[in-house]
Amino acid sequence: MSDEFRFETFVDAHSNIFREYLSSVIAKLPESNEDYRAIQEQMETIFQQYPKVLEAVDTETATELSQQECAALIKVMELRNNLTDIEMQTVYFRGCYDGVGYLKKAGIL
Repeated sequence: MSDEFRFETFVDAHSNIFREYLSSVIAKLPESNEDYRAIQEQMETIFQQYPKVLEAVDTETATELSQQECAALIKVMELRNNLTDIEMQTVYFRGCYDGVGYLKKAGIL
């Protein structure tokens, strides 16, 4: 491999702030992704309707929930999984975008 092809990757150069970088990519989702924003709004509606569900999710204390609150908690967990799916897809595509940038920098594209 020639020396001009060698270059430092983002992770190599910024491994100490890599999590911050990923967080910044994810932080833009509510503004740029309607589905993400809609899921967050659904969760907020559930939390407003069932405050104990928010307490169960955000604290480490035991909470007794009614049957309706349990169903709401299950729905919140499903919605959280949906948010995570969108976040992972966004990070994946950001990696693809960065990969193309690296190939351009290397003169391959």
